[in-house]
Formats: sequence, structure tokens, C-alpha cells
Amino acid sequence: MDTLSLRLFIRIEELRSITAAARDLALSPASASARLGKLEASLGTRLFHRTTREVTLTTDGSAFLPFAQDALELLEAGAATLSGEAQQAHGLLRMSMPGSFGRMYIMPVIGEFQARYPDITLDLRLSDEVQDVVKGAFDLVIRNAPLEDSGLIARQLASDQRLLVASPEYLAGAGVPQSPEDLSQHHIVAFPGDTQWAFEDHRSVGITPTTTVNDGEAMRLLLERGAGIGVKSLWNASQSLREGRLVPVLPGYPLLTRSAIWAVHPSGRVVAPKVRAMIDFLLGVFSPVAPWEVGTAQGIVLTD
Repeated sequence: MDTLSLRLFIRIEELRSITAAARDLALSPASASARLGKLEASLGTRLFHRTTREVTLTTDGSAFLPFAQDALELLEAGAATLSGEAQQAHGLLRMSMPGSFGRMYIMPVIGEFQARYPDITLDLRLSDEVQDVVKGAFDLVIRNAPLEDSGLIARQLASDQRLLVASPEYLAGAGVPQSPEDLSQHHIVAFPGDTQWAFEDHRSVGITPTTTVNDGEAMRLLLERGAGIGVKSLWNASQSLREGRLVPVLPGYPLLTRSAIWAVHPSGRVVAPKVRAMIDFLLGVFSPVAPWEVGTAQGIVLTD
């Protein structure tokens, strides 16, 4: 497996033609077909469906494509380092992020990133499920969860303070809990599988949700409309807290928070310039003060 074969594979996918890709790389069609055949043999699978009109990626070819692209970009970065040239950030950057967080804080600044790095093409995926960096072939994943995979490299972008909240209307009707044990008398809105809430004073209470929902934005809307008490990240609830649509519940009993906002990528000796560019850009967005912390009165969150 050599770099020319990888370049050929990528150009065939882009041009949908072995002949056109061969011409682009100054190869004869016969030589290009032979190289492709050897590459497929070394991988033990067919990379393309071939017809008389075009070639298209197989399922295995689609899975292999991002790794081939990354391999070439890293080799180019290494060659540029040896030659003393500055390697410009370029290429396709595949990035996943939680849906609510992405819509609220990353999508609004993507235009600025693209203006700064016009040679980077973005493939952005939004999902509230924790994405596997390697299996998903992502260059970068934004997570707001505890880190459990030691085979990844993570850079903290911001804290992820979590708190119990409810609408003023709900508390006016149901009463204000005075201790974590009182939560058993209230309607609870939670994510599926959430059965316990842990507090910094080392106590933990079991919960029986009245409503479960798998989307962070949907949960916030339910809470604002009086569905009960739930756990929200400060980044998601800050505007609602400032505007009074939500209020803290049990502020004297802060929740134990094990998560943060992380930029996660596969481990390796070299970080591709495109990945480094995005991480540095996001660090500039979220530090030294995250957007959701600007103008948020500490008394709203931390004190009685």
C-alpha cells in the first residue's frame, strides 16, 4: 500500500472514473486498474462497484475512504515538517457534536471558522448519542460526558456544570422541595436510563421519571412548560434562567458533575493541521469565559 495507490483510490471516488483518475495522476488506465486491484487485494475487499458508465464506492470502500484521506494528510504534514515548510490546514474535517450544544454554540460560529480556514471542508454531524471516534471515522468529536476511553486524546473546552431546575409555575403548584429526599414527591423529567441523581455531599437519590425524553432541547421545553423537575447543563439552561422561565431547585445541594465539554480525537503522534485548527478555534470561543457564563449571576446557580 503506497501513497500513489491511496491518491488513486481517492481520485477515483471523486471523479467516479478510473480513466479520469488515471489521467489526473499521469497514469495509464491499465496501470491505474492494476494499482487499484493490488490495493483491493492487500485490503481483502472490493472498494468499488464497477459498471461501464461509472464506478461507485462499496460499503467497505466508504468505510476506508476517510482513513485514506487522513493518512495522506498526515504524510503531507510530516513531509512539510522535514522540509521546513508550514503545513496549511486543509482537507475534509469530519466532526460530531451533541445536537443541542451544536445548534446553540457551534453552528453560529462556523461561518467565522470557514472564513479563517477556506481550504477546510466540513462534514458536521449532530447527535445526542455518544459517538465512537474511530468507528465513526470522525476527525474530532465534541462531547459533554465523562471520558471513559483512555485510547483517545481530549482537550477540555469548558466546564459542564449541571443543576436541578423547574419552572416557577410547576413549583408554585407542586411545592418547593427542601431536600433531595423530597424529590420522590415530585414529577421528574429525565433521560432514558437515568435512575439516580448524585449530589456533592455524597448522597444519592433514586428517581422514578414521570417523563423520559432523549433530546436535550425537548427536555428543556418540557421543563419550561411545567412538566416537573429535571437536570440541565448550565450551557443549555442559562438563557431560561436569566429570563425566569426556569429556576434552580435545591441550590443548596449542588449536583455532582463528572462531565465537561471536551474536544476528542484519536490518539496518535501527529495531529492533522485541520484538527488542530478547529481545536484552537473552539478554545478561543469557549475560553477564558464560556458564552453561557457571560452575564449569568452566580447567585442564580450556586447559592440560596
